[in-house]
Amino acid sequence: MSSTQLNNKIAIVTGGSRGIGAAIAKFLAARGATVVINYVTSSDSANEVVDSIKKEGGNAIAVQADMGTLEGPKQIVQATVEAYHKIDIIVNNAGVVNSAPLGAIDVARHDKVQNINVRGPLLLVHESLPYLQRNGRIINVSSIAARVGLAGSSSYGASKAALEAMSRAWASELGPSLGVTSNCINPGPTKTSLTETTNEAAIKRIGEIVNRSIMKRMAEGSDLCGAVGFLASEDSHWVTGDVISTNGGLYFL
Repeated sequence: MSSTQLNNKIAIVTGGSRGIGAAIAKFLAARGATVVINYVTSSDSANEVVDSIKKEGGNAIAVQADMGTLEGPKQIVQATVEAYHKIDIIVNNAGVVNSAPLGAIDVARHDKVQNINVRGPLLLVHESLPYLQRNGRIINVSSIAARVGLAGSSSYGASKAALEAMSRAWASELGPSLGVTSNCINPGPTKTSLTETTNEAAIKRIGEIVNRSIMKRMAEGSDLCGAVGFLASEDSHWVTGDVISTNGGLYFL
């Protein structure tokens, strides 16, 4: 269902070429937003998302940029501003998972997780500041791993906890002067290409987590979009520095 709720809004959705990011990009576009997504190597997937949005009457572009590099966030902002001259909504969705027990932590993989999941969003918001509009929206995709001590989640959980901490800081810094809100959603296990191709041990671990939830199933990307749409809209203007649980009730059991 399309609407005009986000007409004339320019939204950046990182990691928008597949999985959760693609679902969010299509959802925001269906509500009137013009969407900018980034990809690293999957140009075909990114173009499929853009084509799907345009087929439904929306507007979107894809930008090749790696959120794990120092240049990537700047490239996304530059491409957005060149095309549309402003930024209204930032969805920090791009992320990588690194599951490893403490005794098997690999420093290079740990650094990659922090660079993409923590430094990338920080730099993207930093680069966006001159163009971020009054009453803009920052929406960060966290994880239950930020608050639940899942075995093997030292690197990943730490990165998402840092993202939540930064999100609260951004709310405090940008709210008083610009009316910008900054919030997180925190999904549990969600069906993506990453979860579909993971190893047996990880599949077993995901199954155990899902069985602890009230809904007893993995999320689809579409299950998370309603919360993102709310946070992107004017309806959420009095919600900031917060985390909306989008995990099928995992915290209650």
